[in-house]
Amino acid sequence: MEITHIDGYVQLLERISDTYTQGRVRAVQAVNARLVEAYWQVGRHIVEFEQAGQLRAEYGKALIDSLATDLGGSLPYFR
Repeated sequence: MEITHIDGYVQLLERISDTYTQGRVRAVQAVNARLVEAYWQVGRHIVEFEQAGQLRAEYGKALIDSLATDLGGSLPYFR
């Protein structure tokens, strides 16, 4: 007798598959939540730097261009 013919085997297989799928979905959601938080923090750091304690910053494209160049390569500042 094959095990696939035992009562409840198909249901067991489906429960295991569903549990695995739910775990993967939750893992992806957790990673995405942390990435969103990290991006928000990066934006906050940039705004605080630009404002330098002032209510409003005088934004210049130079800062964003410099950050894009310096962070877009090998990311030496994250070692």
